[in-house]
Amino acid sequence: MEANAVLPKRLVNYIHETGVRALDNLAETISGDQPAALQSLVSNWKAMTTEEKEQFVDRVAIAVVNVIAASALVPVGRKLARRAAKSVRKTIKKQKKALKKAVAASKKTSKKKKSAKAA
Repeated sequence: MEANAVLPKRLVNYIHETGVRALDNLAETISGDQPAALQSLVSNWKAMTTEEKEQFVDRVAIAVVNVIAASALVPVGRKLARRAAKSVRKTIKKQKKALKKAVAASKKTSKKKKSAKAA
């Protein structure tokens, strides 16, 4: 998915620039007593060239853009889910009604059979 097609270019550029600055700042200020994953990220970041850093942040920015775009679709999904739930409730209600009728009918026939056997 092309990031610029989903969100305005200005926002995509902001996400990209913020990512570069944040990782540069993290690499400069990290202390030694951090989780291994964070230390690995910082050591890899320090070892990257400027071009590699740009490519890495581009990939992360695209993931962020996808999350933002997907979150914009959540209200639409909620509306569809509500409709589906209503339809399911309606179907279950019909099945429940049919089942009650079938049980009532079977009780009537079993009572008739019992009274016929007793006579």
